[in-house]
Amino acid sequence: MADETTIPAEVAEVTAIDADGWLKAREAILIDVREPQEYEFEHVPGSLLHPLSFLDVDVFPDIPGKRLVFICAAGKRSVVACKQLQKAGFTNLLSLTGGIDAWREADLDLEGTRFEAHDYMI
Repeated sequence: MADETTIPAEVAEVTAIDADGWLKAREAILIDVREPQEYEFEHVPGSLLHPLSFLDVDVFPDIPGKRLVFICAAGKRSVVACKQLQKAGFTNLLSLTGGIDAWREADLDLEGTRFEAHDYMI
């Protein structure tokens, strides 16, 4: 891990299409930093919920050999999460450009209560 004087590099970003390919190839882990109610409403299947409001760099797991892709609603909180973890010495972190909005616009899989309610609408 880096010392406290290390200045984080710019946050690398990734598109939804690229991130989806990495997830399918098991080369990445998708970490959703939104709040639980946002995640419950709509999330990427297989993503891990780790709200930014509870992010603790001292207990965040180091996962070697995997890209860690962070997602939020539009791409701002995921950048903040990456910067906090970079400052603590973590590497291989990426922010999903445009967040879940971009994921939805790319017509990639989503699940959650938003879709369960829609299934029963006439």
